[in-house]
Amino acid sequence: MDVKQIVEAGLFLSTEPVSAARLAELAGVERAQVLEVLERLREEYSARGSAIQIVQVDEERYVMQVKPGLAVLAGELAKPELGREVLKTLAVIALRQPITQAELVKMRGSSAYAHVKELVSLGFVESVRAGRTRMLTTTGKFADYFGLSRNMEEQKKQIARMLTGTR
Repeated sequence: MDVKQIVEAGLFLSTEPVSAARLAELAGVERAQVLEVLERLREEYSARGSAIQIVQVDEERYVMQVKPGLAVLAGELAKPELGREVLKTLAVIALRQPITQAELVKMRGSSAYAHVKELVSLGFVESVRAGRTRMLTTTGKFADYFGLSRNMEEQKKQIARMLTGTR
């Protein structure tokens, strides 16, 4: 099987970002060769105006995803694992993190308590006691699941760009 096909299939099938080292291991080649293939694939998807893109999420990991401007439209076809209101709560947490649960409830209403509980159980949000409330932040699992940077400030910028439809 062709290295390019293995890399492309690996990205397509993975539910989270994949390291170039892991792709090299799967393909049985050196990491440098995989990096060349990844760059070629990125260029090919871009040149043909594809709705799909390959994004480098940090120094080592890559993800195949729908372009941000189309994600909302394509999302209509996919059944989300999280309900719309829970996703809204998650977006507020991601954009305002670190945020106290008390602040979140003021913004989203008392249903936010149940949303936080669900998001913590899924591993998308970390909840740490902070006096009489809790401090909420997103986790590495959240970043990986949505193909975002693990750096909190960069993550906020990425989410803001997605929401505004800019690059």
